[in-house]
Amino acid sequence: MADGVSGIGSAPFNVQSDIHQQTQTRERIEAHLVEQRVAKEHRANHAHLEALREQKLDLGKGYDKFGTKTNADRPQGTNINIEV
Repeated sequence: MADGVSGIGSAPFNVQSDIHQQTQTRERIEAHLVEQRVAKEHRANHAHLEALREQKLDLGKGYDKFGTKTNADRPQGTNINIEV
């Protein structure tokens, strides 16, 4: 029989074509997509942590260990004339 259903030949429309190979290929593709997603999330998390670290360093400038503003960043020589 040459109707494509007898299992003879390796045409993709053949019912008996190498289903095992197709399954392995699909699983490799799915695994690769999962690896790509994990790598993308890892890079995003790393970039986010770096941004938080930079922000923490920026916030730490001009403050002492108690969180009060140091004199170095306060305006110097500002005279305010307030009449009561």
